[in-house]
Amino acid sequence: MNLDKIFKLSERKTTVSTEMYAGFITFLAMSYILAVNPAILGDIPGMDRGALFTATAIASGLATLVMGIWGNYPVMLAPGMSMNGFFKGILLSGSIALVWHEALLGIFLSGIIYLLLSMTSIRKSLIESIPEDLKLAISVSLGLFIAFLGLKNAGIIVSNPIILVSLGDIRDPQVAIAYISIFIALACMIRNIKLATFFAFISAIVLTVAADMLMGTSNAPIPDSIVSLPPSIAPTFGHIFDFSGFTPEKMFDLLFVVLIFLIVDFFDGLSTIVGVGRDAGIIDKDGKVPNAKSALVADAGGTVVGAVLGTTSVTAFSESGIASSQGAKTGLSAVVAAGLFFASLFFYPIFSIFSAAMVAPAMVVVGIYMIGRIAKIRWEVVEVRIASFFTIMFTVLSFSPANGMAMGFVSYAFSMVVAGKAKEVHPVIYTLAVIFLGYLLFI
Repeated sequence: MNLDKIFKLSERKTTVSTEMYAGFITFLAMSYILAVNPAILGDIPGMDRGALFTATAIASGLATLVMGIWGNYPVMLAPGMSMNGFFKGILLSGSIALVWHEALLGIFLSGIIYLLLSMTSIRKSLIESIPEDLKLAISVSLGLFIAFLGLKNAGIIVSNPIILVSLGDIRDPQVAIAYISIFIALACMIRNIKLATFFAFISAIVLTVAADMLMGTSNAPIPDSIVSLPPSIAPTFGHIFDFSGFTPEKMFDLLFVVLIFLIVDFFDGLSTIVGVGRDAGIIDKDGKVPNAKSALVADAGGTVVGAVLGTTSVTAFSESGIASSQGAKTGLSAVVAAGLFFASLFFYPIFSIFSAAMVAPAMVVVGIYMIGRIAKIRWEVVEVRIASFFTIMFTVLSFSPANGMAMGFVSYAFSMVVAGKAKEVHPVIYTLAVIFLGYLLFI
């Protein structure tokens, strides 16, 4: 197999070792989803945690494999963290009358619509019409989002009812371990050691295990073995096609789910592909996106497959920025990550006790790498400064790349009109601004 020909390694100035390393590191940073997604959705009556683990691994592996081979992008996919929490919230709060598999049907339908859009030139045009400065702002916002998520998962940043957020207790072993791991990675970065992200992850695992052995800080039971057959997927597979309890009164709730997940999945995926593609140098200065259709179909198809298997929207994961920060420029890194997702099926005992805090330090390091793009934004241009500021701030503070992108486009269109530069804005940008404004009003 000629990997150079398949993935255009020489053309994109990368190597097999770089791509494989980046794929491995990115999988490690994403792997918490194999534990967290079943934990979140498993609280919903009728959803089996073991089946959710298997569905998460298979859906992530398939979608990432298609992205790697067909799309040739260093973008990995998995069930989106924000939307699985939203899915759980609307079901357990009684906001909708749907049961879990009926709500998953809504996600399935949203994925079908998304897939149809991806197969046309519409989404490709959307990406290529985005100004370079906004693409850079999206990339920076993605890095800060990843870092903020890492700090939150580590307990370094915690919620505070008075001032919203504050520092966590450094005396907490988990927090102390995260700090130590981050500074180990920083030392590697300063000494120009390429394995900085890897050392951040490994040191967090080693220190966590050591703390557990010495102080018993973990509440998770130690498994009897580390390898087992994958849990059965039967409790969730194909249940979206069970219409026995569906009534006409539920139609409005179903449409609500379709619209919400379509909008969020659409723009979350768009922001990640643009941010990672720009960071990896795949999207050039002219804004052209090579092989965009294939990448977008992989993104949309992941949601369709995931819903059938029994999990929420599968989308381009923001942690993909880790791959580009480590030098990945092709889909080979995604293929490596996909293979590890499939291999993880046989390690359910390990992932059943896996902690998101273990990958947190690596995520902080990624944020440090990606924020370097901020210097290339034309801050001296007021309209660009406003839009970039809104993109970055709202991504982090509202905890959503989609929200940040929405505010960035709306503010950019507004600023350009007020500045008398309306004719310099692509018509697609105005259309997106209107759509984003409706999105903001709708959520």
